[in-house]
Amino acid sequence: MGSDLFDKIPDWLKSLWHMENELRTAAQQGVMLRKNEAATHLAEARRHLELALSSARGEPATAGAEPPRKDVDL
Repeated sequence: MGSDLFDKIPDWLKSLWHMENELRTAAQQGVMLRKNEAATHLAEARRHLELALSSARGEPATAGAEPPRKDVDL
């Protein structure tokens, strides 16, 4: 029954949930001065936000949407 409910949630909303988790992890890594890990999580959060926005607009989601950037400075 729980999986039926999860299947009914729109993909763009699931993407926002994943984005929140990535932002939380980035904040935790940033507090521990793990800059590279935090930057990776921020890039993943950005990717999830872009997927959510494109899905909400009705645009087709790209399966391999922009890989996480390693050059993000905090």
